[in-house]
Amino acid sequence: MGMGADARLVVKAELSNRIDRLAMELPHMTASSLAFAVDDIRRTAYNHDLRPLAELARGLENAISESSGATMVLPFLEAMSDAVTCESIDPAVAASFLASVGLRLHG
Repeated sequence: MGMGADARLVVKAELSNRIDRLAMELPHMTASSLAFAVDDIRRTAYNHDLRPLAELARGLENAISESSGATMVLPFLEAMSDAVTCESIDPAVAASFLASVGLRLHG
């Protein structure tokens, strides 16, 4: 997207804050408000070429919809916090972050 380094840092910091806020507010959120917040993060990440983060958010959205909201959200949010600093747009990198969620869930 031709975004300057400073602007990219601002976007990453904002996304990181939003992910942290989600983790803190999680006990008080409905499944639909969580899904809406995650979708917003996904769209922002995608629009700024933060593909691993966008793919993790998409995975969390799918998990929420498939489980009617009864999914393990924190492992996804932890991986999303890690992915927000990733510069790669390689699909294999996104896949490795998704795999890390499986490891966090199942050891």
